[in-house]
Amino acid sequence: MTNPSSSAVARSAAPSLAAASAAIAQAARLLLPDLECGRCIDASILRTAMEAAFGASDVAGAWDWKTAYDACEAATVLFLRKYGKVLLRKAGSPAAALPMLAKIAGLLPPKRVAPRRARRSSNSRPRSRLASRSPPRRPSPRPIGFWNPRRAPACSPSSPRSPAVRSC
Repeated sequence: MTNPSSSAVARSAAPSLAAASAAIAQAARLLLPDLECGRCIDASILRTAMEAAFGASDVAGAWDWKTAYDACEAATVLFLRKYGKVLLRKAGSPAAALPMLAKIAGLLPPKRVAPRRARRSSNSRPRSRLASRSPPRRPSPRPIGFWNPRRAPACSPSSPRSPAVRSC
């Protein structure tokens, strides 16, 4: 069941489709100079561009990391529209241009840059570790070290191997 006031807040924080498209295009234009200079786009550069384009952070719900990766792809498209013809002409053939395209793709962040889980406070980390532990295993029918009548100790009086006068 959803709280109507919280869903209304979430809808007001999320931009409309047209506004989101314009903000993604703006973020791509902000990322383009980094690509042109050959700088790797890491999470901090990407976050800065997205916050500048959307006017709010991902914590506020204005954008998510999937949208940030879309902005990176859009920046790559802008880069190739600007320099693609020159790149192909300089390479001589499409096959020869592949290493150059691989270098451009290497400047983009890997998909795992985004945090996988919500950030937690230092107080809730130990509790979350306890909550995510695997359930305890089923106890064995016989605890380890339990006396087994078939394996009686060698000094037991009932053991046929032990001498009658031997003490433990």
